[in-house]
Amino acid sequence: MEIIVQLLIEGLLLGTFYAFMSLGFSLSWGVINILNLAYGTFVVIGAYMTYILFTALSIDPLLSIPLTFSAGFLFGSALQRFLINRVLSYEPFMVLILTFGLDIFLSHSLNLIFKADIRSVDVSYAEKSFFFGPFIVSQVKLIVFILSLLLTFALYILMTRTWTGRAIRAVALDREGSSLVGVDPSKVFLITMALGTGIAFSSGNLYAVLQGFTPFDGGFLTVKAFLVSIVGGLGRVESALAGGLFLGILEIFTSFYIGEEWKFFTTLLVMLAFLIFKPRGLLGGKYYAEA
Repeated sequence: MEIIVQLLIEGLLLGTFYAFMSLGFSLSWGVINILNLAYGTFVVIGAYMTYILFTALSIDPLLSIPLTFSAGFLFGSALQRFLINRVLSYEPFMVLILTFGLDIFLSHSLNLIFKADIRSVDVSYAEKSFFFGPFIVSQVKLIVFILSLLLTFALYILMTRTWTGRAIRAVALDREGSSLVGVDPSKVFLITMALGTGIAFSSGNLYAVLQGFTPFDGGFLTVKAFLVSIVGGLGRVESALAGGLFLGILEIFTSFYIGEEWKFFTTLLVMLAFLIFKPRGLLGGKYYAEA
């Protein structure tokens, strides 16, 4: 029984990170109807920014989150304004091609700059743990857990209690109707992409302290964000939280009882099952803004 509880704890700690990391992907998909295939590489860029700030300026990865978020926000704004807006009027497949090409360009650019060596951010508290009776909790994972929850809650407040959040939800629910009441969908698209990319960059801070990374980690991070969105649903912020917790617990139990090599296959199998039997996910509505 103690082993099961320990695994549940590890799954919850990992799942909250997955939830926060996937919020930007879910936003872009639910509001702009974009499946951003470069999203995982955005997370990796945030991890490399964290690495540079830590090694060159000795800025703690958790303290540099505002810097990486701001950089991601500006990058997402430019991406939406100068690239994505040019193909939104075409078939959705064109956006897939664009983001796929962007992913290849960014990942290989990172490889040219940093090489394929595994980088890591070795903070002083990385090896410390807390003991709660028979259970062990890594200090780094606990900090990431708390920060992920706080940042997820902050986005929830933004989406539910501010005019910007209500505008985003209105455009997601009815693009034409929202424009009739004074909401400019093009501005909402810009804010949504900027916010989503900022989330991706800042989640790179958390990713960098959790494990080592390379320029080509983006692919499987995008798959994880896609899986969280499928399992949780596109309806609300709490949908991403539900999907992230589900994925975290699934990966931990699969790794322990079946084997690490089966983890990715199992998650893909579960995603396929959700697509077939419950396409709206655990908590999702038909649209992003639907309660």
